[in-house]
Amino acid sequence: MTQTPESKGLRTTLEQFVYDNPEIERLEAILDDFNPFVALRWTRQELRHSAFLRWLLDPTETHGLGPYFLRAFWKRVAHLSPLSRPQAPTVVDVDSWDLSNATVMQEWHGIDVLVRDDTNQFVGVIENKVDTLEHSEQLRRYRSYVEGQFPHYRNLFAYLTAGGEQPSDDVYAPIDYSEIVTLVDDTLKRRGNQLGPEVHSFLGHYVEMIRRHIVEDSEIQELCRVIYGKHRKALDVLFEHRPDRASDIRDILIELIEGRKQLVQDHSSKAYIRFLPRSLDFLPRVGAGWPRSKRLLLF
Repeated sequence: MTQTPESKGLRTTLEQFVYDNPEIERLEAILDDFNPFVALRWTRQELRHSAFLRWLLDPTETHGLGPYFLRAFWKRVAHLSPLSRPQAPTVVDVDSWDLSNATVMQEWHGIDVLVRDDTNQFVGVIENKVDTLEHSEQLRRYRSYVEGQFPHYRNLFAYLTAGGEQPSDDVYAPIDYSEIVTLVDDTLKRRGNQLGPEVHSFLGHYVEMIRRHIVEDSEIQELCRVIYGKHRKALDVLFEHRPDRASDIRDILIELIEGRKQLVQDHSSKAYIRFLPRSLDFLPRVGAGWPRSKRLLLF
């Protein structure tokens, strides 16, 4: 088949994309590394991230950290909380609390994660967003409900997002997933020797998944930006011709038509599969404007 100048140029572009591309090799190396969270498709699922946080914050859970991470997290939130809330717990307050008897709940009345500590009369709320944003005045409604249910408790509110977006309710402290990475990293450094090997590996995999897939300016995001910047034309061509369900159906239908002697296949695309019965293929080919074959009749 004779190649047009355009097709030759596209072939050259694709060959340059495939040949000697260190960014692609690095991206593939990252994606090939085993990570249980990626394997289980946890990466962008908010409920799964909330479940992990609930487990890590709960002082009675199997991680063996007791209230260590719980205290570290709320100290960070207290540090980031608005100064206009003098009644809110301070970093010193949280640091002085035992928190061993705290209860941590997920999806309590729609709240992603809620911490309740009756000993210190404290309530902490986490609204967790990975790919979505708040809606229907969620933050204000949750805060009003918690303040109504625990009128004599001191409270802290955290708005956890991938990029540290500002909450609509300024009572909430904005905190991003890079803070979670830092807190877990610090926990591994300071308390790693008291963790079982399974827990240590579990936390390490979680941090790696967050660092590569969630946080702003992650390695994967940066590699994708570089690759697309250098090979935009090739990637646009690949995306245009990527395999999908419509392409699979097209291939199946063409195979069915070609397998029947009584049918004649005509020029087809992904959206249109053209054919006609061989018994009707006697009309003069003088058509114009749609099929390359110039047939006048097609199914």
